[in-house]
Amino acid sequence: MEKRFSLVDAQVMKPLFGLVLFCGLALVLSIPPGQQVKDFGSLAFLQRHGMYFYIYVFFSGLLGLSLGTLAASQQEAGRALYVHLLARIALGQALLVPYFIFVRTLYPGREGMLVLVVLYATLAAFLMSVTSRLIEESGHGTSSRGFLGKYAAFVIYFAAPLLVIPVLSPLGFVSYLLSGERVWMILLGYGIPLGLTFTGIVLCERYLGRAR
Repeated sequence: MEKRFSLVDAQVMKPLFGLVLFCGLALVLSIPPGQQVKDFGSLAFLQRHGMYFYIYVFFSGLLGLSLGTLAASQQEAGRALYVHLLARIALGQALLVPYFIFVRTLYPGREGMLVLVVLYATLAAFLMSVTSRLIEESGHGTSSRGFLGKYAAFVIYFAAPLLVIPVLSPLGFVSYLLSGERVWMILLGYGIPLGLTFTGIVLCERYLGRAR
């Protein structure tokens, strides 16, 4: 019998808790000492390095992996799969709203950049969730092959491009956003995950449809 969809349950809360916890730690470490607050120019160090955003995008990707595994264990497919994944990812983003209200003070006048990072992290999480759903399908979320496969895909996507074309990696793309790169570079950064996500959806429709 198909399990009824639940937006929040014990399995969903675990990856959400990880996202909130590690983003919270990154935010605490980003708060400048009291003496530096007196000199707003000293905040340039934080603006250049943006540790919070790297942690945020990284754990958004991990959230996507976990949600894809959960979807595989519940044998979700078709339109319901995408709706459920997006709803849970949106919940994770909503939980971080208080963090972003504070982070905005560290980047005055750069609200557009913050919005781009949030949209990109959401897209990366969705891509990783669809990828995880596909990889976990054969073992229904329990095989060691699925576990290794999804984390190998994560490392390849997040780390490998840094050695060749950094903008293709979520971490590299965040660096470009923080440095204020040109529009065409931003479009390229978004185009890659959009293309991969579309490909993943096509594969889900083909292979998961056969499995039902």
